[in-house]
This record gives sequence, structure tokens and C-alpha cells, in this order.
Amino acid sequence: MMTKSDTIAEIMRINPTVNSAFLAEFAADQLSEYLHRLSGLSVPKSSQGAANFSRSTLRHSAAVAAGAA
Repeated sequence: MMTKSDTIAEIMRINPTVNSAFLAEFAADQLSEYLHRLSGLSVPKSSQGAANFSRSTLRHSAAVAAGAA
């Protein structure tokens, strides 16, 4: 488990515009949740596109197999 300081440092690495004093006002669990959400947002768009393509391809394949397409 990361310390509060480590969590703040990681948040600031992802979002360098945030103020450390502002983040320090929050509880460690709140910061961890925010970091988790930020981490999900920081996936490169090219990777997201690949994931979206894969999901849509799988949906189409399943529909074809079921005779819906």
C-alpha cells in the first residue's frame, strides 16, 4: 500500500497541474480512489482504440455466430 505522500506524488506525476497542498487536504483513501480513476484515464488513446476495436470485433463475431448479423 502506498503512503499518502507516495499517492500524492503519483497523482502529481499524472496530473502535474494539481497543487500538492490541495491534495494533502484529502484522506488517504480518497486520494487512492482519485489515483485509481486518473490511472484509468491515462491509458494512451491508441491502446483505448485497440481495446474498443477488440470489443466491437468480439460483439460482431458473437452476433454472426448467433445468426443475428
